[in-house]
Amino acid sequence: MIIPDYFIKKNFKPKISENPSESLSVCVVIPSFNESSLDKSLLSLANCKNHIGAAEVIVVVNHPENSSVEIIEQSQKSAQLVEDFNFKYGNSKLNFYTIEAFELQNKHAGVGLARQIGMDEAAFRLFSIGNPNGIIACFDADATCADNYLEELEQLWIQNPDTTACSIRYEHPTSGTEYPAEIYKGIAGYELHLRCYNQASRHIGFPFSYHTIGSSMACSANTYVKFGGMNRHKAGEDFYFLQKIIPHGNFRELNTTKIIPSPRSSTRVPFGTGRAMLKYLEDIDSGIKTYNLQSFLDLMPFFAEIDSLWEQDHKAVQVFIKNLPEPISKFLLENDAVLTIQKVKENTANLKSFRKRFFLWFDAFLLLKYLNYANEYFYKREPVENEAIKLGKLIGLDLSNCQSTEKLLELYREKDLEAWGTKF
Repeated sequence: MIIPDYFIKKNFKPKISENPSESLSVCVVIPSFNESSLDKSLLSLANCKNHIGAAEVIVVVNHPENSSVEIIEQSQKSAQLVEDFNFKYGNSKLNFYTIEAFELQNKHAGVGLARQIGMDEAAFRLFSIGNPNGIIACFDADATCADNYLEELEQLWIQNPDTTACSIRYEHPTSGTEYPAEIYKGIAGYELHLRCYNQASRHIGFPFSYHTIGSSMACSANTYVKFGGMNRHKAGEDFYFLQKIIPHGNFRELNTTKIIPSPRSSTRVPFGTGRAMLKYLEDIDSGIKTYNLQSFLDLMPFFAEIDSLWEQDHKAVQVFIKNLPEPISKFLLENDAVLTIQKVKENTANLKSFRKRFFLWFDAFLLLKYLNYANEYFYKREPVENEAIKLGKLIGLDLSNCQSTEKLLELYREKDLEAWGTKF
């Protein structure tokens, strides 16, 4: 067994005593904190069909130090639930395991650390059987999945063994009886916001436009350790993790199965779906807001001239940036873009290398930083339906029957099914 330096440097000690099956191909990692709906998630995974290799579900039941009696009791119930599930549903092809991550330091306790604990364990188990291309899938304790979830994950890597990681199609529930009507209305708007962000990024030529949702992503064990594992961010850990991987290529979208994330509100994280829904419920009349489309469009003349920047000298680049639309021009000048572009040129030997290094600088983090800047100082966030209609006209959507948020969302879901790949 060859153990990567990643585990040696961390002085990693496995927490699951049972040896993995020699045919283990997929490990699904679920962080579970004070979660009362875990049984639904486990049942959806137990109902998965037709996967070739063995699969494991690793539930990281966690809570921080000094938690309330109620939270501690829920952790104990969750741990017992996983054990009961394994007794009832466990077999040679599927097993459920618990990692009890109790009393975590408040400084680090959160979803990022919980995912890290579980993904480290999953990667180690896959390496221990000599399967570095085995799959580590992230899931949430309040999500469910289609019954071909495990099968389609396997098939993606079988058909494309060079895949580093993937995003998996997701669709929040937008109708039903489990939640109040306003929850379904709000989540339709929030998912529309996510899909508008994705499609607007693609429209302006940003090469790394993919969804980064914690409950619907996966990577190979080899990729996991190569890029330093999961971070410990208490929110946005999914975005930070995937953005380390995406720019380096062989990232794919898995659209032949589906994750159904929860639409509920939450105070657990400072941003993300749960927090957005909480904010929406506090002021339903304002609806869900999204970035002004023009803040995206202002980037188009910049991205369109990347090749010419390779040929221009320092002074010409400065003049070019000053002549861009004011929001992006000021943002670039305030962030020393002229000097940065010059350094990028000095460290690249040809145009192809320049383009790749350029977008390693102007990456998804910088794009988000720019959009926040532009929408604070030059524009204002607008109702998501308004911006979705504007963008839809630009990307060729048939808007003739889109009188509701839900109808718009259906169009954008269909649009997201179109093939997309990084340009490097």
